[in-house]
Amino acid sequence: MTLCRRPCVEPESGSNVGALPGKTAMLGNRLAAGRWLAWMAVWTMAMLLNASPQVAAAEPSSASSIRCVEGDGFVDVSEGGVPILRYSHGVTTVPKDTGAEFARGDYVSALYGLKGELLTEDYPKDHPHHRAVNWSWATVQWNGDVRDLFAVRGIWARPVGKPRVDNTAGLAEITAESVWKWDDKTPVVAESVSVRVFPQTDAGRAIDFDIKLTALVEGLEFCGRLEAGYSGFNIRMAPAQGQKIVFQSDPAEAQPRRAWADYSAEFSGAKGRTGLAILQPADNPQYPQEWREYPQLNFFQPLYPGGKLIPMPKAAPVGLRYRLWIHDGGADEKALAAQWDLYNKTADK
Repeated sequence: MTLCRRPCVEPESGSNVGALPGKTAMLGNRLAAGRWLAWMAVWTMAMLLNASPQVAAAEPSSASSIRCVEGDGFVDVSEGGVPILRYSHGVTTVPKDTGAEFARGDYVSALYGLKGELLTEDYPKDHPHHRAVNWSWATVQWNGDVRDLFAVRGIWARPVGKPRVDNTAGLAEITAESVWKWDDKTPVVAESVSVRVFPQTDAGRAIDFDIKLTALVEGLEFCGRLEAGYSGFNIRMAPAQGQKIVFQSDPAEAQPRRAWADYSAEFSGAKGRTGLAILQPADNPQYPQEWREYPQLNFFQPLYPGGKLIPMPKAAPVGLRYRLWIHDGGADEKALAAQWDLYNKTADK
């Protein structure tokens, strides 16, 4: 077993979304007041999810309180009124102090802890191309030319249709298709992503990502940043106190051979520590994928395929899967091992 522990650092504390402003109104009769209060309840929920009160909602099953709200280019997921995540299929809004060239879509633009605390950061000032939870590669090569999906240079993931939302099996599943467009013109990769959000349990919450990449042209190659290897499936966390990152990758002879990473800190909006783990499935390519961290940037990830170009053949789609596990407290090795076993269905083997 290889266990890597990193010392705590004290990045600048982040800020969370402020409380909604209060309103008062004098209405002439009880019926009007009732209608106004009902509308305010809907409006408040929508604002808590960063959504418009006019968006459509997918009806949850009777066995779950998970709710999906579909807006213009995004899907918000919550449980019991507590936000879980926003998946942005269309182009996200660029902050006023950020260049328009960093506009992008096809990623989870906000991820929340069990108490509704914001865990991730989007459009950070130091690296505005970083986005909360995403899957984008820094090197895409075709016909001798290179584009950078990670840094939003010369190639973009553009939405195909609208995301499909299934909220009927006690969980929420978002399935979306995108196409990578070379110079924003020529389709070179078809992408499909599935994001499955499970109900919260006493142990925490699981969120599964299933990514498929299919080349649409011959001769396409891709990788992370050349030599350095970073990009791919990566997470930019929000500034918080007491950051701690733990990596574990078991040796080849281990049975089962587990691989997980855990990032915990004291995030604004919650008391105590909150942790976010990445669990690798044993059938991922290059398993176990190497771990990478940039603590000063609140950034961590598994590397695939690393810093050397590999082909993306038209006849052989690339499939990648990961599970995020959100939990209270810091890294607990026994709990993380149990969660890895559940994800890989090895608990009874």
